[in-house]
Amino acid sequence: ASFQSAAYEAGQADTGVRALVRFAAEARISDITRFLDGYNASILAGPKGGMFRVQFEKRMSKDEIAGLLKKVEQEKIVSFVAPAQ
Repeated sequence: ASFQSAAYEAGQADTGVRALVRFAAEARISDITRFLDGYNASILAGPKGGMFRVQFEKRMSKDEIAGLLKKVEQEKIVSFVAPAQ
């Protein structure tokens, strides 16, 4: 029998869209979890300077990325979002 880690798989970090996200001070853990689940996203790093590096799992065109960031920016629990690499 072989076992494999469920947390990180080789190449996984090379897919999807990354953004820097600052959550609003009043955001609860349950709000952030719901946000991540709703966008099929995960936190890669942070907080660093109040910002989290978030990865959205779906590959997108530049126009789709712009639309995603605009939508995320309108979330009441998000106070700032910017593209990241």
